[in-house]
Amino acid sequence: MRDPRIQKLAENLVGYSVDMQPGENVLIEMIGSERDLLNAIIEEVGKKGGHAFVQLTDRTVQRAMLKNATKEQLSLWAELDLERMKKMDCYIGIRAGENVNDLSDVPEENMKLYNSIYQHSVHSEERVKRTKWVVLRYPNASMAQLANTSTEAFEDFYFDVCNLDYSKMDRAQDPLAELMRKTDKVRIIGPGTDLSFSIKGIGAEKCSGQKKYSGRRSLHRTGTGFR
Repeated sequence: MRDPRIQKLAENLVGYSVDMQPGENVLIEMIGSERDLLNAIIEEVGKKGGHAFVQLTDRTVQRAMLKNATKEQLSLWAELDLERMKKMDCYIGIRAGENVNDLSDVPEENMKLYNSIYQHSVHSEERVKRTKWVVLRYPNASMAQLANTSTEAFEDFYFDVCNLDYSKMDRAQDPLAELMRKTDKVRIIGPGTDLSFSIKGIGAEKCSGQKKYSGRRSLHRTGTGFR
C-alpha cells in the first residue's frame, strides 16, 4: 500500500505547484530510483485529464555521457530535448539521486559546455520562462546524513513541510504583502542590531509557490519548500 503522504505530495505538485489543467502536457523528470512518487504523479495527471510524459535520468549514466560529450553531441542533444520541452505546458522535476556528488569528477570544460548549450536553451530559456514548473528533492539516506538526522526523522520533516496547505498559506500572506507594498521605512532591532532602510517602490511578491509573469503560459509556479 502506498504511503498516503506520497499521494498527498503528488496532489500538491500537480494540483497546486504547476496548477495543471485538463488537456495539458506534463513532463516528469525523475533523477534517481524513486518510483512510488513518480507513479502517483502520473496517476494524478491522468485523473485531472492531463497527459504525462516521463524522463528517467540515472546520474551514473549521465556522468558517463558528460565525460565523453562533444560540443556537436551536446548541441544535438539540446535540439532534440528543446523540441520536446516546447510541447510541454508543465514540468515536474524530482531529484532523488543517492549521491549529490555523482557529477563532481566530470571535467570542468565539459560541464561548462553542458550548462551553456543544453541547460541554457532547454531549461533556463524554455522551461523556466515558458512552462509552469516545480523542482523538488526527494528525501533519502544521503539527505538525512547531511542534515545530521535519522532517515525516518528527515522523511517526517520533509513531508510535514511539502504537504502543507499552500493555498491557505498563500491567502495568509496577503496582509503582509499589502503592508510591505505601501511601506517606506523599515527598522530591524535586535541584540547588537539596529538597521534602518527604505523599501519604498520596491514592491513585494508572496513566496507561496506562485509567480505571475509575461510569457507563453499565463502562470509560472515553483513549489515553496519543494526545491
